[in-house]
Amino acid sequence: MKIFDAIHGFIELDQLETNIVRSLPFKRLTCINQIASATFIYCGGYHKRYDHSLGVMHVVSSIYDKIVAQKRFRELFPDLDDEKVIYWRRVMRLAGLCHDIGHLPFSHTAEEELVGKKGHEKWSMRILRSPFIKPILDAGGILVEDVVKVAVGEEMYGTLYTPWEKMLTQILTADYFGGDRIDYLLRDSYFTGLAYGNFDHLQLIKNLTLLMHNGQITLGLEEDVLESCYALLLSRYFMHKRLYQYHRVKQYWFHLKEIVKDFFEGKSILTSVAEYIQVNDYDIFSEMNKALFDPTHKSHEHARALMDQKEMIQVLSISLEEIQYLKERGENHFFEKNDSPKEKMGLFFPVLLKNGMVVEAEEVAEVSIPVCAQNWVFADEDSMRRIKQLLGDVAKNRKDFS
Repeated sequence: MKIFDAIHGFIELDQLETNIVRSLPFKRLTCINQIASATFIYCGGYHKRYDHSLGVMHVVSSIYDKIVAQKRFRELFPDLDDEKVIYWRRVMRLAGLCHDIGHLPFSHTAEEELVGKKGHEKWSMRILRSPFIKPILDAGGILVEDVVKVAVGEEMYGTLYTPWEKMLTQILTADYFGGDRIDYLLRDSYFTGLAYGNFDHLQLIKNLTLLMHNGQITLGLEEDVLESCYALLLSRYFMHKRLYQYHRVKQYWFHLKEIVKDFFEGKSILTSVAEYIQVNDYDIFSEMNKALFDPTHKSHEHARALMDQKEMIQVLSISLEEIQYLKERGENHFFEKNDSPKEKMGLFFPVLLKNGMVVEAEEVAEVSIPVCAQNWVFADEDSMRRIKQLLGDVAKNRKDFS
């Protein structure tokens, strides 16, 4: 099977991969939007988790092939003969293909409140082990637990990984070189029209290298090509500012989250894989349309906010200290907290210097890239005026005091 992708061109699949793509859980991803509430702002952003999953499979394959072709690979992993290398390449591709198979409607929108933080990964595990997918993997000679391990990572899986298994999860999910991040930045940038996310991913992949650093085998870069990683991190920063953490997107996210939660309330969707995979974005759109024209519907006000832009929630980016201050003043609103420190991002990956030494990237980095970590308060228009007044008074008092 061959599929043409807007980002990577033709992506070829073997028969096992084709069978997975044709399965019901994977087909469902054609109905799960990649950027969820942001589609209300960026009208071109209607790409799906289906597209992204194919793209990730393609990218991780390229990274894998680059790594196993290196002389250092045989030195660091002497027990992996050619047959095992071929087997694990299949596992790597399947893990990339299936890593998002457990997403709820509208992806991350209501994930934390419905299934917990990273709940989609737990559902990916359940779906991969279910009768919908496991028999396909069994028939193809692939152990389902190998795919699960690589797809969700060591922390979620709950057991210690071998150095090789850790390497495979790095290829998929690593902050700096992971195939998942590379694809979603390129894809979200292309379909939204935001050029910030475009960077030279081919140069980045071409210059990845295996290194032994601090007693662990890990992915790194050679000194001469650090700029390719800077480009990725800058892309991520600006895409967070203009897409994932954009204040207008957060408004739509709030109302969409409430509609998704209301839809799931009182239903048995989360009790089995068979029921879970029956629900997608179009069910939420249908419910939203009903709610829009029915004043008695529990999601009516949220549907009006989304579709008519009537009485939309107001949002404001604030600090954790300001959240605490507002709570102490009796302002009981919806707060979204991000626990990442608002400081420069450390570049915590190894770099191979020209003299053969291996050091942390931050020791030789020429740029400082901040973390785009924002906290938000959501409130109606009258409450937001009061909140801004309270915070303004605090700022004025601090200025006077200083």
